[in-house]
Amino acid sequence: QKFEQEKYSLQREIELKNRMLESLSFECDSLKQQQSMQLDKQKEQLARVYGQEIGDLKNKLENLKAELDETRLSEKQLRHKVDHQKEIITAKSEELHMMSERVHETMSSEMLNLQIELTELESVKANVEEKLNELQYSKEQLELINSNLRNQLERLQGEKEEREKEVVSYCNALEKAREANQELQVQLDHAVQQSLDPTSKGNSLFAEVQ
Repeated sequence: QKFEQEKYSLQREIELKNRMLESLSFECDSLKQQQSMQLDKQKEQLARVYGQEIGDLKNKLENLKAELDETRLSEKQLRHKVDHQKEIITAKSEELHMMSERVHETMSSEMLNLQIELTELESVKANVEEKLNELQYSKEQLELINSNLRNQLERLQGEKEEREKEVVSYCNALEKAREANQELQVQLDHAVQQSLDPTSKGNSLFAEVQ
């Protein structure tokens, strides 16, 4: 009768441990599923945010490059105009010099007309110089714009590098969470093995619970 009582008690203890093991396994599976869903959701959010930020940065860079190309083209056109105006001034100056020599040589009645023409050419020269000054001012403005664009480009590149560092940090955090989950799994497996070993009753998790 004593043996039957001990046998019955042992069977009850085994049933209790089995129920606790099933409950613990269910909770562990539920926890692993929740963590897996959270990790997948975080990965998806990070990938979406990273992709969007990279796309925005690429679009900004492309726009800046296009603006920089337009600025360089405008500067090239202005340089061409300035060079052309300088050529015209040089030609007119040579013309005036030749006319002046002819006037002095001939000392004819055409001197008055030449002087009038010279005055008109000097007026044209003054207008051309004024335009040259305007072109120089425009050139300086374009150089300033170029400098600002370069600074903005460097700032955007710095922001891109910071975003990439943040993504790496998020990935490292996810990896640490995954490692912690694996450690929990190892502890659970160890607890299950101890619960199935009758000799480990005094040290098992279920014995402590009991």
